[in-house]
Amino acid sequence: MRQSLVSAALLAFVIPLSACLSYTPLGNVTPARGAEVVATVTPIDVRVGEITVHHVTRVEGRVAFADADSVMIAGSRFVSETGTEYRSIGDVATIPRTQVLEIKQKRVSAWKTAIAFGASGAAVAAIIAGVGPLAGFGSGGGPPKPPP
Repeated sequence: MRQSLVSAALLAFVIPLSACLSYTPLGNVTPARGAEVVATVTPIDVRVGEITVHHVTRVEGRVAFADADSVMIAGSRFVSETGTEYRSIGDVATIPRTQVLEIKQKRVSAWKTAIAFGASGAAVAAIIAGVGPLAGFGSGGGPPKPPP
């Protein structure tokens, strides 16, 4: 019984936390090295493994290097103009700044996190309140115990 309560509490906290992240546009700011980004670009050719993907318009991954002229992204996902998705384990795409339409950085959203924690706390309280009487907690009815 205790194990299921702990599992339910963990799920109540972990699932909402995945929704606490959002992508915010950076504008003309150069992203920091190691930042998780999504770059929307004019169609470029990118080498993914042993193939060259033509007309890539979206690159997701971590910034390996960035300066005023280009951005190098160790990509985890590349999407072509036709919508075909290519997964990768860090193939680097060098993108000239002139071809970058937008860069968004993954960040923790404070208000989404607050809502997630509030909802998680309420869910755990409801679980404990619902399971408590079934587990024998509280003053149940019935005859009193005989004296020793």
